[in-house]
Amino acid sequence: MFRLREFQPPKRIQIAIKNMFIIMAYNLIVTLFLAINYYYKRYVFFAEHISNLGSMDPLNSPPNTISMIFMIVGFGINSALMLSVAILYFVKRKELKGWKVKGSLGIVLAFGAAGIAIPLDHEQLRVLHLVGAACFIGGFAAFNAYLQITSSYRKIIKKEVDARRADTIWDITLSVIVIVVLIGYFTIFALDQLGIGADWHLGPIFQKIIVFIEILAIYFIDNKDI
Repeated sequence: MFRLREFQPPKRIQIAIKNMFIIMAYNLIVTLFLAINYYYKRYVFFAEHISNLGSMDPLNSPPNTISMIFMIVGFGINSALMLSVAILYFVKRKELKGWKVKGSLGIVLAFGAAGIAIPLDHEQLRVLHLVGAACFIGGFAAFNAYLQITSSYRKIIKKEVDARRADTIWDITLSVIVIVVLIGYFTIFALDQLGIGADWHLGPIFQKIIVFIEILAIYFIDNKDI
């Protein structure tokens, strides 16, 4: 977390936005920890999707109410945080570069988090959950990739004086990793839906990996690129 009083706009706004992402990451970790702890059965981390934690009362099983509530509240908070990020981009557009893309992706993330808050096994709203999950993971990756690409552009094309070669290599590496893992995740998700390779549990594993990488990438992005 960064103290805002030490900086002047637009950097103060950029740091405020980055702090919201960091808070979202902390909240996501706490939410998953609590949901796993109160899950109606033993949660198999590398074999079950995150969405399972927010399921409603399973048939012929103990109730899953507490875990579901933690998921609804936790992702509801994350949705509000991402909506706040989008609003900041649109309100402070004169001070922030790339505000149209970043603000739009903020709305996608807010919708995605709200969608994940809906129980996966809700018959009428299941499609909203699935679309929300895709928007949250895909939107997060797109936001990260956009920040990394614009950062690389600033350092390579514009050749800023304060840009170090190691930082440029780091930005490019993170961009490639995020994009590759994202493509891998959606490929495996599609194969799972077709019933191909579902027994390998690659979907849940890739889901955890990409969430971790996206949090790591946003944490290390330069404040001026937010």
